[in-house]
Amino acid sequence: MLYLALSVLCSVFIANFLMVVGRKGGLSMLPIFLGNYFVAALIGAFSMKSAPAVASGFDLGLGLVIGAFYLGGFWTYQKSIVANGLSLSVGAMRISMILPIVISLIFFGEKLSVYNLMGIILGITAFSFRADPKALHNFLWIIALFVVTGLSDGSMKVFKELGSGNEQLFVYLIFSSAFVYTLIAILATKLRFSVKYVFFGFALGLPNRYATVFLLKSLNTIPAAIAYPLLAVSIVIMSIISDILFWKMRPSAKDYILWMLLILSLILLNM
Repeated sequence: MLYLALSVLCSVFIANFLMVVGRKGGLSMLPIFLGNYFVAALIGAFSMKSAPAVASGFDLGLGLVIGAFYLGGFWTYQKSIVANGLSLSVGAMRISMILPIVISLIFFGEKLSVYNLMGIILGITAFSFRADPKALHNFLWIIALFVVTGLSDGSMKVFKELGSGNEQLFVYLIFSSAFVYTLIAILATKLRFSVKYVFFGFALGLPNRYATVFLLKSLNTIPAAIAYPLLAVSIVIMSIISDILFWKMRPSAKDYILWMLLILSLILLNM
């Protein structure tokens, strides 16, 4: 249970970190992302000492695609956090597991339980509460975050089914390609920045990496059927608390209904 709690804290730290830096006017996130992906790729390189160094063509191509999803997802996540707050953005990321479920149904013949179907309906219902035409720009960030995160997670399912199975090398390909994409974006835009922002990214890279590491360790002692719902719900609840305590959000009745639907949906999707 300790490792699961540490994974939750890492994820909530990332969300709050992005809120802090995102509120600094005129600050480009690319240097921070560069430092983040550098650290994640470096740790990945050291972790695969015993892994084969040659990737298959399929793994390489898919890794390059997911690397783009990772960069786009992180950028969209930061934008959504600033525009919509922590709790709703984190909820959108977690509920995006609907897309991998749909991909598994269509392409890999997996079955959908009644609980999963109810979870999908509740998740869609929850975000319908937020579909305010007067705040369309903010809501579009939620939709973009849902789509990019869902496609990223769905692509991981594709690797599980069709890839080589060399997970260490594949994770390294994802983070290293995201690093290269970020570097290209900085060079293409001729962005000038202080090196300290890259070091901020180093601070982000550690919890970004270890959120996954701690989750995998927790699965050694906690059944996945309990760990995944507990992780998702805990992150959403902690994000709600952060919104209220640190960012002085004043929830409306609609917010409370949305949070309840999100948490119920996450539980049902994991059953």
